[in-house]
Amino acid sequence: MEDAQITEDLRDELRAAWQRDVDMTVPLRPVLHGYCRRLTRDLWDAEDLVQDTLLRGFARLGCLADNVENPRAYLLRMATNAWIDTVRRRERDGDVERLSTEEGTTPPPTGELHDAGAKLLGLAPQERAAVLLKDVFELSLNEIADVLGTTVGAVKAALHRGRAGLRDTDDIGPKRREVPSVELVDRFVETYNRSDLGGLLSLVLDTSSVENVGCGMEIGREGTRPNFRFFHKVIEGHEEWPKEMQYESARAERAVYGGEPVVVWFVTRKGKEALEQVFRLEEREGKIASLRAYAFCPETMRALGEALGVRVRTGLYRFPTPAPGQYY
Repeated sequence: MEDAQITEDLRDELRAAWQRDVDMTVPLRPVLHGYCRRLTRDLWDAEDLVQDTLLRGFARLGCLADNVENPRAYLLRMATNAWIDTVRRRERDGDVERLSTEEGTTPPPTGELHDAGAKLLGLAPQERAAVLLKDVFELSLNEIADVLGTTVGAVKAALHRGRAGLRDTDDIGPKRREVPSVELVDRFVETYNRSDLGGLLSLVLDTSSVENVGCGMEIGREGTRPNFRFFHKVIEGHEEWPKEMQYESARAERAVYGGEPVVVWFVTRKGKEALEQVFRLEEREGKIASLRAYAFCPETMRALGEALGVRVRTGLYRFPTPAPGQYY
């Protein structure tokens, strides 16, 4: 029996529906990002949680029998549940690590996950969410009950316990990450600034993934697509986009955020330069195993610009099209 095929028609229908969903949720994104950042206490983790929440919410729409009467509560509930799942997964990872250590084997590279997971679980995730929703986002008890999928009485009890016992979590850092070498990031910067398309492609593994977070992804080189389109556009620009989207010049630099070397991309429009893009690289075998680009994550870009002390130009949540699913 042959494997089922995902047709291009289905992909195109889903892409158009996804872009409509992104456009419709724009007014909710700042609140969602702020909530996720306070839950995770980490900018990268917050953006991951935002994207996970949007994907969960989008997928769930196709299964719902009823209308979504309160979109904000719908997304905040998704974010809360996704975060609790992450906390529990980190705790399970920590349990595996602890067992391996007790057996005398070498622990995996995620050596700090158990402590982080235990601390997060000790904060009672649902109580922490209740306090954030009430004291920071000023939701009513009824709204919080809707978000958490519980009763007003349970929310009151969670708020009481949370306010009495919620510990300061400023000392809880993000999950441990493997960061790329400065050498690889510098090679990327130097190669881009030479407009060397072939050089950029040579830095990327054939099996790597390249993602414009929230709106597009390419995975590996295959078939009639030997080269990643993303890198062509990085070098050549988007001539197909509207005239007002064109820019005069662009350049890349290396910066460091949270101990991680990243590529920052400055664009000049009407004589004024501003940060418009950040690339994060994952390295394997001295090459790029994955690249994530954050131009279409405005809240994350603004936070990065503030941390780096540079001017930011942003706003779009996806690349421009004449209409969802249509292309120039």
